[in-house]
Amino acid sequence: MSTRLERIQTVLGDLSTGNPDIVGAAVISEEGLIIASDLPAGIDEQKVSAVTAALESIAERAAQQIALGKVSRLMIFAENGGALLCSGKKASLVILIKPNAKLGLILMDAKEAVDKLKDIL
Repeated sequence: MSTRLERIQTVLGDLSTGNPDIVGAAVISEEGLIIASDLPAGIDEQKVSAVTAALESIAERAAQQIALGKVSRLMIFAENGGALLCSGKKASLVILIKPNAKLGLILMDAKEAVDKLKDIL
């Protein structure tokens, strides 16, 4: 039987290999620490986790200020790609995407991955 970390890594690996628009993915704890990642060489997972935690905190405060409720997803688009953050109770999934990615497929893959991660976490 595989460990919990191995099962998380499998989910992340499946995301990255299953969709050519996905550059990499990571699971970040609510404290902003990397639980597991499948990020390409050259991307600092500590920076990804720190930035993700900061963005999640800002988004939560903004949503609270305008009475939107709890943030479930956050998307960022930039000239060199983007990121999708899926917030969870125990951890968050961050997916790095290529520019001009097919967002419908990214969202579908993200939902599937979140459902699998919920069972593991």
